[in-house]
Amino acid sequence: MHYLARCPVLVPHLAFADDIIIFSNGTKSSLKRITNFLAEYEQCSGQKVNSSKSGFILSAKASLSRANVVGGALGFSRIRLPTKYLGMPLYKGPKKSFLWDDLISKIAARMEGWEAKVLSPGGRITILKSILTSMPLYLLHVIVPPKTVMCRIERLFNKFLWSSKGQKRIHWECWEDLCYPIEEGGLGMRRLKDLVKAMSLKLWWRFRTINNLWSNFMKSKYGYNSASFSGGASIHDSPIWKRLSKAGRACEDLIRWKVGCGKINFWHDIWVDDSALSRYSPPIGESHLLVSSYWRDNTWYLDHVRSIIPNEIVDSLYLIAVSSTRVDHPLWTLTANGGFTMYSAWNRVRQVSDRQPIFSKIWHASIPLKISFFIWRLLNDFIPVDTRIQSKGICMVSKCHGCNDIESLEHLFLFCPSVSPVWNFFASMFSVSLPVDGSIRHWLSAWFLSGDYVSEGHIRIIIPIFVLWFIWLERNDAKHRNMSFYPDRIRWKCQGKIFHLFQAGLLKRRNWKGDMKLASSFGCHYVLDQVYFPKMVQWIKPKEHCFKLNVDGSFQGRSARSGGGGILRDWNGNVSFYFFLPLKAKSALKQKFLLYIMACVFAKIEVLVRCGSKWMLYRLLILFKTDALGPGREGNQVADHLAALGTK
Repeated sequence: MHYLARCPVLVPHLAFADDIIIFSNGTKSSLKRITNFLAEYEQCSGQKVNSSKSGFILSAKASLSRANVVGGALGFSRIRLPTKYLGMPLYKGPKKSFLWDDLISKIAARMEGWEAKVLSPGGRITILKSILTSMPLYLLHVIVPPKTVMCRIERLFNKFLWSSKGQKRIHWECWEDLCYPIEEGGLGMRRLKDLVKAMSLKLWWRFRTINNLWSNFMKSKYGYNSASFSGGASIHDSPIWKRLSKAGRACEDLIRWKVGCGKINFWHDIWVDDSALSRYSPPIGESHLLVSSYWRDNTWYLDHVRSIIPNEIVDSLYLIAVSSTRVDHPLWTLTANGGFTMYSAWNRVRQVSDRQPIFSKIWHASIPLKISFFIWRLLNDFIPVDTRIQSKGICMVSKCHGCNDIESLEHLFLFCPSVSPVWNFFASMFSVSLPVDGSIRHWLSAWFLSGDYVSEGHIRIIIPIFVLWFIWLERNDAKHRNMSFYPDRIRWKCQGKIFHLFQAGLLKRRNWKGDMKLASSFGCHYVLDQVYFPKMVQWIKPKEHCFKLNVDGSFQGRSARSGGGGILRDWNGNVSFYFFLPLKAKSALKQKFLLYIMACVFAKIEVLVRCGSKWMLYRLLILFKTDALGPGREGNQVADHLAALGTK
């Protein structure tokens, strides 16, 4: 089409499913070729190009007469930038925030739906994680949103988490501080800024390791070479190359190469040590050479670089062989198997905080999500008790509804005379020593560390969490429903909740490890595990002057291969013969029968048959003078192994 590409790699068109972009210089001859091609395509495929959904894009400086000529030749209407293609904004010039308005509107509409208005706090966390994983993240591969756009989206997330039923509430924490893993005190969310960085690393990984049209075009257009790459980009380069160059500086040290054909750079790619050999100052004129350049006639030629590279590294090179039949294989150092994963990239670039083991224990499948979220808020002092509200500048009279004292966090949940009997009841039951004073974190730690067998989901973790939760519910009933504060009701609710978890199958025997004798106190009665005793399985000799035939079949589901094998022994246990062979059998019944017939033909003697499928032989072997026994697979190991050989 004679279009101007400024790149040796020409891309005349881009096709995605049933959409296509065709590049042309806009001359009449080029437009004629396009219309002829589309007409021929319609004739061959039986499909018709939708003119109403098609269009053409011209330079903003193109004249109106020029646009009329192109539109008349193609029969399409003109499309002006910015526009959308496959859900992605196409634009020229600097990024504009309004290009992301549709995405923001979709996220806001989903959050403001009727189903979101009846969600518990735990349900809101689930919805937020769902939105983060289902929103069109592929856009972040192509375009980095402006900071203002990412801030708007994250403000929507934070508002959705803390608000309820359209009412304004206190936003106890900013979104950035929530985006830590659970074990670091966060909610397991991810910042958009970190996701963009991780996707930039993925782009560089694909750029360096995959040979496709996109990577070849980018390497050709910007003259990429690992020997000359410095991680910089000029002011006139495209935004995607600027993004790639920035990611390359951080990503290149995370890629190792397993040598195959040796088409990687000897000095600048990392393939023999934990860093590139370029740190030893390569000889003049050799920094661009490949690994294969130093390998000739199946040996290394490294004598002239021994004065530059340490001997131990040179010696290690002789343990590596170059093969023209293998490809150079990239390895991602952040994963055990060397494959790239978005999680490993995100974990590399994300914000990091200190690990706090207490937070990892409050999130478990045995604990409802809304209760785990409440305990997380409690540990972070995000609960609206009276003293906490007063610290926000709101004037109010403080009153504990359990004892008429000032309502603070520690007083309400730990030291109020109305809640002390509840703590003492469960502490005496589990023989836990409660602190005389301290914070809620200290009290939870006393429970969590009360036994070496206590791990995530253990009853000693669940009990104090439920006590705190039902204290809060009892307080709210007393404050907002004018109900009396009744300590025994807290204890009953805790016991009832544990029983409901048992009925739902969420409390297993392992959750009571070390405290199994207390399970019945909560109405949790477990059936004793069935005890299995070892059983001796042996090959038993047949009667004198008789032979025993062991046969078995094997079938591989994926390859649909069937095979069989057998072994014939005399009354002394001596092997008379054995066999294995492939079978054309569509069922296990036919397979066993064929094996028996073949073995009898081979032996031509009276035999005792021993097979893993006893009931099959009873039905089919009545014509033969035999005894059929079924010892199971454990007593038929030799025949089972021979049958497996028959499938190969």
